[in-house]
Amino acid sequence: MAATPAFAALCYARDYDNAHLVKHVDQRVTRITVRLLADNGTGVGVGMWFRGDKRQWWAGGGCKQQGKTFSCVLDGDGGTLVVTQNAKGIRLDVPEAGVQVEHPDAQGSASFQTVDGPEHRVFLLAPAPEQECEPQN
Repeated sequence: MAATPAFAALCYARDYDNAHLVKHVDQRVTRITVRLLADNGTGVGVGMWFRGDKRQWWAGGGCKQQGKTFSCVLDGDGGTLVVTQNAKGIRLDVPEAGVQVEHPDAQGSASFQTVDGPEHRVFLLAPAPEQECEPQN
């Protein structure tokens, strides 16, 4: 039995090389991962890395699925995003208001970054091994 489009892959990733980042000087995201979850409902986990910061920043939330499109609301007022599956992977659309990702500091408190602006509206990601989407400390 072939996998339905919604479950063709669970993990998607993209690393942006120097050539891309030189052309997109306002893009702060250097790596992004998206994990679509399907057990007990549908959810999303997004990992982001930024220029000059080797830490993973994270956001997660719930999604409503309609065919190949997932409309997601991130936890903690993190914003909304839309994930659309296609033959090459996924397209992640971020609204103009952006999304918020977090990272715990040494004391366990969360630090937040807002990902917005024209260079952060659309991300195209390819299927990746599941371990690529695991949260990292």
